[in-house]
Amino acid sequence: MTQLISAALDYEHRYQCPICSQGQLSPLALMEAFGCDSCRHIFTSNLPEQSICLADVAQPLSWRWTGKGWRPAHHPELDFSLGVWLLSVGLTLLPTGLIWLSYQLFPPLETSPGAGFPILWLAFVFVTHFSLTLLILAEYYQIPFYVAWKVRTEA
Repeated sequence: MTQLISAALDYEHRYQCPICSQGQLSPLALMEAFGCDSCRHIFTSNLPEQSICLADVAQPLSWRWTGKGWRPAHHPELDFSLGVWLLSVGLTLLPTGLIWLSYQLFPPLETSPGAGFPILWLAFVFVTHFSLTLLILAEYYQIPFYVAWKVRTEA
């Protein structure tokens, strides 16, 4: 019986699937790849870099083995973490702030029939842009439940 975790990524051991977190990655015979016994995805492996890449979807997703678990593989020379956070905050606050400012500068008459519409519009814009921000951050950081949902809907 093979072990479930190994300090180094190799073809002799089994690993937890980074997508479904329920299945186990097993080496595929005569291939430099792993297959999950639960979600049935195939991962190509790069043993010198200790990484795997999801092979059966259009957008490549990859993970690095830390010796204890999987981490999303990001290129250190392309670390846009601060830029992603600034974009996310700006995408949420700038449109919402512009609508709030226009509401403060040009308030509707309280007796008009659509007096509550600017507040509803402000809430709608905030919720919509905050949702887009969450999607951007989930895509960038490859959050496991988001990746699992994305792979399941893409297949």
